[in-house]
Amino acid sequence: MTMNKNIALTLLLACACAALPAGAQTMKPGLWSLSNQVTSSDPAVAQAMAAVQQQMASMSPEQRRQMQQMMQQNGVQLDIGAGGALQTQLCMTRDMAERKEFPVQQGDCKQTFTQQSATRGHIAFTCTKPRVSGEGDVTSDGDTRYRARMKIRSDEQGRNQVVDMDVTAKWLAADCGNVRPIAVPRAK
Repeated sequence: MTMNKNIALTLLLACACAALPAGAQTMKPGLWSLSNQVTSSDPAVAQAMAAVQQQMASMSPEQRRQMQQMMQQNGVQLDIGAGGALQTQLCMTRDMAERKEFPVQQGDCKQTFTQQSATRGHIAFTCTKPRVSGEGDVTSDGDTRYRARMKIRSDEQGRNQVVDMDVTAKWLAADCGNVRPIAVPRAK
């Protein structure tokens, strides 16, 4: 199964943002369900995101299974939900929750998390390989729910691309089942 570079980048960004719970005040370790609504005012980016949604919707059961297995190997379950939202599940370990680090997927990345109140914080990250940066606000509702609004910028072949992502997350269970934890490099 082949995907063009824009589609792969969109999936990478979605997976990176899906991991936001580690940045919040106190998050329960275990299996989390996230709904990621991705939008962009850039027609090329919007077209790439629509292509991801269309490609996933038209996959045969075998292709969908292969894609989901590939994503699971990277610690994320991914599917398209209502309204085109990317539905993900991820496993957050106790160590990830205690470190409160934004688990970026790959590359040379730096991140900061600034606690603004008991339930709100601001997160920012910059990666050089791939060239991706973002920032946003995280609001937690106890240790089992949170919402985040992120703005993510990427530079692909000299073209700046911006996506907005609204994430709604809830804790499902202490046991992650067959979803393995995301491999999280230590932030620099």
